[in-house]
Amino acid sequence: MNFVFAVIIGLVVGAVVGLVLRQRNSRAMLVGPVAGVVGSVVASVLATILGDPGYGWKEATLQVVLAAGAAAAAVYLVPGAAGSRGTAGAAD
Repeated sequence: MNFVFAVIIGLVVGAVVGLVLRQRNSRAMLVGPVAGVVGSVVASVLATILGDPGYGWKEATLQVVLAAGAAAAAVYLVPGAAGSRGTAGAAD
């Protein structure tokens, strides 16, 4: 059940980050939710490794923080049409 919550939290947080940062990167709406899910699942695995019993507020908070961080980092690191320079699609 933790995995299901991790995916849901990651999608929601990633979509919000993608909406907020879409002016910075045109691909933010695609990259944000994917990176959010990855960050949230990593947080769930970390909470399990560190011994957090059950699903509680600590794991949920860690999922939100890592999902937002991963989504924001991915939006800034993945090149998009708005942030690219040069001629996109031109033959060299």
